[in-house]
Amino acid sequence: MKLFSLTLISVVCCFLCSCEEIGYKVAVETGCSEEGAGTKGHVYITLYGEKGNSSTIRLHNEGKPGFQRCARDTFDISTEELGIVSKIRVELDCTRLSEEDNWFLKTVTVYDDTLKVQQSFPWYRWLETTADQKTESVEIKRNFETKYPDYKVTVETGVEEDAGTHGKVYITIYGEKGHSSKILLDHEGKPEFQKGQMDTFNITTKDVGSVSMIWIELDNTEESDSPNWFLKEVSLEDLERKRTQLFPWNRWLIPTADEKTISVDIPLFIPKTEYKVIVETGNEEDAGTHGNVYIIIYGEKGHSSKILLDHEGKPEFQKGQMDTFNITTKDVGSVSMIWIELDNTEESDSPNWFLYEVSLQDLKRKLEKQFPWNRWLKPTADHKTISVEIPLFSPTTGKQ
Repeated sequence: MKLFSLTLISVVCCFLCSCEEIGYKVAVETGCSEEGAGTKGHVYITLYGEKGNSSTIRLHNEGKPGFQRCARDTFDISTEELGIVSKIRVELDCTRLSEEDNWFLKTVTVYDDTLKVQQSFPWYRWLETTADQKTESVEIKRNFETKYPDYKVTVETGVEEDAGTHGKVYITIYGEKGHSSKILLDHEGKPEFQKGQMDTFNITTKDVGSVSMIWIELDNTEESDSPNWFLKEVSLEDLERKRTQLFPWNRWLIPTADEKTISVDIPLFIPKTEYKVIVETGNEEDAGTHGNVYIIIYGEKGHSSKILLDHEGKPEFQKGQMDTFNITTKDVGSVSMIWIELDNTEESDSPNWFLYEVSLQDLKRKLEKQFPWNRWLKPTADHKTISVEIPLFSPTTGKQ
């Protein structure tokens, strides 16, 4: 009698509220780069919107295996109208499996057939179960600002004898915002990393910002007949920012019987160039200094590090003297400004300096630029270092 009453109340409520179900299309993308990304478990979804939330719905298509590696599975589901969906809950259930199972969920896209609105819910992480905990669930909020850029990874194997490998190769990308997951570089059914070969892979991962380093692992746990590998270079093209960066290695990776995996950190290759710096000290009384002098070069591609201008065992920056220094630093492109610092923290007996001019020769581009100053730099007892920014002199206008 109680069950009948509840059913009657539900029917009346549904009639009064016109709780007509509407259709949603749910597309689920499983990772492609990650080894073992697919799952045999059951996957469930709950949608959360401005008007309420759906029931927990199993995502499956009769007679079709879902959630395989690299797959994009689409499901048609019906639920009460929810309005704009702002959050989803995804559950991996492996209770029916005898062993634990994991799944790399890339992204979920929900399309509202009534409102004609499409919402994306990127995850790009693993859902992992264990023998003791065979279900795992995550809540994913809609986030328009989260970006998951595409990278094109090109790997060049050397031409040395037996340079190719049959081992598995993984990459992790490091940047200012963190690092990507560990990604398998793999072409289904095609041999990679053979002698003299260039292999290209398209991967999507979290936005790590400006890339500074990559991590490469060679895995020979399956004990292939070609375990070693001569890695020449990896290039990484950020397709969103339209920027290509190089990570040269030019060395062997050699697993051993005891250590079947070997990994290396490869820093970003930063093109360098040579500059000739000519510093002219004025002819004024006591114009010379015994302080330390540093320079930073600024250009369209950034700036150099802070560089000490020094001749071992020779006095520099004396009255009426021209001192020449050859320095090698990152290529900053077209130079627009220099920064000069006079450091008297060692409290020399000649702390002040009359800097007349600095000339900078870009030996790569065969260009020379002038940075006139014609003024004193005077440290004080409280401030033993003094620095100035000197803009490029323009011969056309006669101004800096």
